[in-house]
Amino acid sequence: MSENTRDKLIDISIQAMSIKGFNNTGIAEILTVAKVPKGSFYHYFKSKDELGLAIIEHYGQQLRAGLSDHLANAEGSALLRLRSYFETILTYFEGKVGSCNCLLGNLGQELSMQNTVMRDAIFVHYRALENVIADCLRQAKAEGELASHQDEQMLAKMFFASWEGCLVRARLEQSEQPLRDLIYLYFSVIFKGAA
Repeated sequence: MSENTRDKLIDISIQAMSIKGFNNTGIAEILTVAKVPKGSFYHYFKSKDELGLAIIEHYGQQLRAGLSDHLANAEGSALLRLRSYFETILTYFEGKVGSCNCLLGNLGQELSMQNTVMRDAIFVHYRALENVIADCLRQAKAEGELASHQDEQMLAKMFFASWEGCLVRARLEQSEQPLRDLIYLYFSVIFKGAA
């Protein structure tokens, strides 16, 4: 059996769980879509929880790599690069408000009171993403876009928490406007006011 089968199971699980959640997605459903026999699943994962941890790790790594790559390769100041990353996501969500979600946030809401191992795994990725944002805000300080007395770690934490909350709000409103408002608030008011 190839590693591609494991990757396929993770990818299909991410797609299903992004919509239905962890508890409402069954292993049989994943195997049917993947066209993989049940024995193959247990070759790669001892349990559904182990699959869940693999999904969290895979998705979290993808998010961090995407953000880091964008910040490293986009043009402009630190704040401009950070803003353009979130505006790119916003553009992706336009007209597809049902796609306004983050699997880490969804699983965090669903599992944080049920499964401490998964909660901790999700939180590791939250902190890692916040650290990438905080590093960018440190660069903004060095460029004079953010006042030296500002706590970039706290700003990063609150921005990312606000983003996750606005993803939920966007689904509730069936509009990407909450995300648009958040980007305006942070990049035109909060970060600018902190300079």
